[in-house]
Amino acid sequence: MASGLSALTSMETQVAAAANTPYPIQMTGEASSSVKVEGSKIIAVRAGDFYFNAAIQVGGTGTGEVYVWMRLNGKDMDDSNSIQSIPMKGFTAVLVVQTGLSLKKGDVVELFYAATSPGLGAIAVKPKNMPGVPALIVSIFDL
Repeated sequence: MASGLSALTSMETQVAAAANTPYPIQMTGEASSSVKVEGSKIIAVRAGDFYFNAAIQVGGTGTGEVYVWMRLNGKDMDDSNSIQSIPMKGFTAVLVVQTGLSLKKGDVVELFYAATSPGLGAIAVKPKNMPGVPALIVSIFDL
């Protein structure tokens, strides 16, 4: 049975300044007693097994591809990358990155993005008369 749930988001658009350059995704939100968030870093407060599910709305001011993946303790995680082609300005899509991890106290998990063109990345939208659309939603269940 899960003993904690963390719900992290970002209402900040975060786009690449340079092509093919990794950028950490910044986030805020309610962390459980098992993890804390500091900017882009999700830090394990205790050892345990965790399930991560991240949905990132990608798009931007141009065309190209956007990649989103996870890092553990500063190292890219194998087979964690997702890609979305952005065929025109204003196009958005949601990329999902998810995994289960056994973490030690102090381990750091981060989400990174890169784009083949500047101006592409994680896009937040604030429509009138309805809830905002976050650039990022992360749910973490500790087991």
